[in-house]
Amino acid sequence: MTRKAVAGILTVVVAGLFAVLAAAADQPLNADDVTLLLLGGSPSPKIITLVKQRGVSFKMNPDLAKKFHDSGASDDLIDALTDAGSQAPAASSSPATAPAAQNPAATTPPAVSNPAEVDRKVSETLGGLESDSEGHDRPYAARFSLVSITGQKIDLADYKGKVVLLNFWASWCPHCRRMIPSLVGLHDQYYSKGLRIVGIAVSDHKQAVEEFYQHGNISYPIAMGDAYTRRLYGGVSGLPTTVLIGRDGRIYSRFEGEPRDMGTLEERIKRLLARPAGKPEANQQTVAQATPPNGPAATSPAIVVGASSPVPAASEDSLAGAPGASQQSATPTEPPASSPPANVNQKVSETLNKLTAPEATTAKPAAAKDTKELTDPSSDQIQKIIQEFAAKEKLFKEARDNYTYHQINKVEELGPDNEIEGVYEQEWDILFDDSGKRIERVTYAPADTLKKIILTEEDLTSFRNTQPFVLTTDELPEYEIKYLGHVKVDEITAYVFSIRPKEIQKGHQYFQGVVWVDDQDLQIVKSEGKPVPELHTKKGENLFPRFTTYREQIDGKYWFPTYTMADDTLYFSTGGVHIKEVLRYADYKQFKSKVRIVSATPTDQPNAPTIPAAPHQ
Repeated sequence: MTRKAVAGILTVVVAGLFAVLAAAADQPLNADDVTLLLLGGSPSPKIITLVKQRGVSFKMNPDLAKKFHDSGASDDLIDALTDAGSQAPAASSSPATAPAAQNPAATTPPAVSNPAEVDRKVSETLGGLESDSEGHDRPYAARFSLVSITGQKIDLADYKGKVVLLNFWASWCPHCRRMIPSLVGLHDQYYSKGLRIVGIAVSDHKQAVEEFYQHGNISYPIAMGDAYTRRLYGGVSGLPTTVLIGRDGRIYSRFEGEPRDMGTLEERIKRLLARPAGKPEANQQTVAQATPPNGPAATSPAIVVGASSPVPAASEDSLAGAPGASQQSATPTEPPASSPPANVNQKVSETLNKLTAPEATTAKPAAAKDTKELTDPSSDQIQKIIQEFAAKEKLFKEARDNYTYHQINKVEELGPDNEIEGVYEQEWDILFDDSGKRIERVTYAPADTLKKIILTEEDLTSFRNTQPFVLTTDELPEYEIKYLGHVKVDEITAYVFSIRPKEIQKGHQYFQGVVWVDDQDLQIVKSEGKPVPELHTKKGENLFPRFTTYREQIDGKYWFPTYTMADDTLYFSTGGVHIKEVLRYADYKQFKSKVRIVSATPTDQPNAPTIPAAPHQ
């Protein structure tokens, strides 16, 4: 990664980190606070100290645990966050006052928004991202027939209507052996509800497998796998490899390595058990692949990419780490290609030390505003809020179309130990030509070294339009919008909405996920989701990751996208590929306009035409 790109990333991450650390010492940390601390490189012991001092405003769940792990959290930090979340009363973490955007003339007392409940809704929404075909693009599991080491016939067709977990393993594999007792527990607990587990030993001797089976108290059948069975499931390049098949016979997960959190696997099994046969579960974050991976799947969530693999994608987001995941050290989401400036490190260290000092916990009493609760608007108010923020988003889009800026696009392909195996990078200047026409000029484009994935035109469209997501009044009829709650995000309060397309039109790309709308400015300040639809055809797979985009106020009026990050393991029928993506938008400068943007603040560029602006409201 070049210094220029890293400097841009550090500017955003450290700025967010300082915003978190500058908050009142008695204010509970929210999930975004923890994420920003991790992204800023704060060590887990320091964050644990803050958690113990200030508490948290959310309850831990498997999705959050995975997200924090992927951002560099240690197991001790996850435990501390879990304990803090379970001890804090749900209503005690309501952070701030209800904003002026709400209608005070409501005839009934407004409902209080519960931050923990909003977190749960957001997690469920993001965890259930669906493609256009409602999951029907998932491939069917290939049928096989084997004989167990006890002589029992194992035919996948006999498990019709059941949830099936296939575990490829070997008796010599320590991570496999460590995982087996948990699988036995799952088998025994959920067998009566429809779960079937089958162990398939590969690259092993039958005698060694039989001895392990006899002494391991394994309650599910074990068979010796052959090369044909392995090829049916995309090859097995790392052990253990686990495949999860739904009641409809389709593959919902395929991951390599020992799961970091068996609870997440259990939750996924429970969701599949709760679904009737023929009702596929929603597809989740994936991308496109050019060639099969050569190594075990990596350990994190993903990015946008497209490809030309002839087999449909098989699975959803990552559950597991590489075979050595249990010893893998936690690292920040953005790999440190260069060190941050010394003064930045010094400021982070000084601020952390100040907050974690003994006097920090008694520095000042709780501010009055922190004790007030955020209230939910009425149904009528929600519809007005949606219309207002869509109208402001339209003005913002028109204003941004009159700005020049610099965009950095970077996609990294990572190996099992998070080493960089391939990179795509381009930098663009978005500007105007002499005739005033908006153009895109590539200013930096080193050779593309990606090996397992390729970028498609749909990926570039996502870079330009979907990831810096804007929802205007023009696009509003295309989306189904659902209010999720009213929460505090860092130093602002925001309404939270789930967004999903009502109908997928061929040739169009849409956003699906969650947006946070500032309750004062009524503009999107953060979005998290993925582009849809994903394509699974005979010609190849074109899949997309889940991403998060942050905005900042640029002209004192509008919230412009400044930073997008995605970090995911993309799963294809041939295996997973761990990739990271960072988009950085910088150097916004107002240029020219043929229309009057009433809310845009004019700049003082000497050669730029003056744009009249309405008084600040």
